[in-house]
Amino acid sequence: MFDKGERITLPLKKNVPEGESAATLYFESDMKVLPGQFLMVTDYEEGERPFSIADADGSSIALTIKKAGPFSRRLATKKPGSLISLRGPFGNPFTPAAGLCLLVGGGAGIAPLYILAREILALGGRAIVVNGARAAGDLILGAWFRALGADYRETSEDTGEKLTSVQLAGRVLEKEKITTAYAAGPELMMAALKQILPDAMPYEFSFERYMKCGVGICGSCACDPTGIRICVEGPVLRRARVDELTDFGVYKRDATGARIPFRN
Repeated sequence: MFDKGERITLPLKKNVPEGESAATLYFESDMKVLPGQFLMVTDYEEGERPFSIADADGSSIALTIKKAGPFSRRLATKKPGSLISLRGPFGNPFTPAAGLCLLVGGGAGIAPLYILAREILALGGRAIVVNGARAAGDLILGAWFRALGADYRETSEDTGEKLTSVQLAGRVLEKEKITTAYAAGPELMMAALKQILPDAMPYEFSFERYMKCGVGICGSCACDPTGIRICVEGPVLRRARVDELTDFGVYKRDATGARIPFRN
């Protein structure tokens, strides 16, 4: 039996490529997970990083890893049997609603929306999932959402109408009576989405910020001006919390605490 927050080291069960730049790692585990929570992950070679949990069904867990820097590229190419250490799950989760829900993901940010979509459907709600990426080869997990029975739509900026995920979400908002919105992915994407959501619509966004500890001690993921920690009060923040942030979509902090402006 897995106890929340303990560190466990597990052999990788399988590694499944996702598109051209990601992979999903599967482990056998009875870990109990809420939608939007994350794990701190290390292979003991160098460092530890947070990754959203893409799926957990009571007997296995899955992490979808985008090949971005040296750490994630190494992790995403691990072979079955490789030992990976996991710590968690951590963080404030999404709150599934039973209405007509819009779920917007960007790139590998789509991963934490899968468990959320499943729980919305289980509540009797409807999930319209918008998945966007800069390149068609970076669109991932579409088959997962289709298999759930979600209303799945995708777009890339290099094919078709060349729409962004926010532009496609805008079309959905014009035609559908959305009751709740959710998003996960690049912060600039979420900042743009915020601008087109109706004033009274409740929403929840999942944030990605630099983390060291994952449990609220180091303060490296604190946001201005409230000081809320993405690893504890987040990664999922509700509308009232997001509205308080002055750094949202403007800058983040690196390992030294220096402000790093977001750029398109």
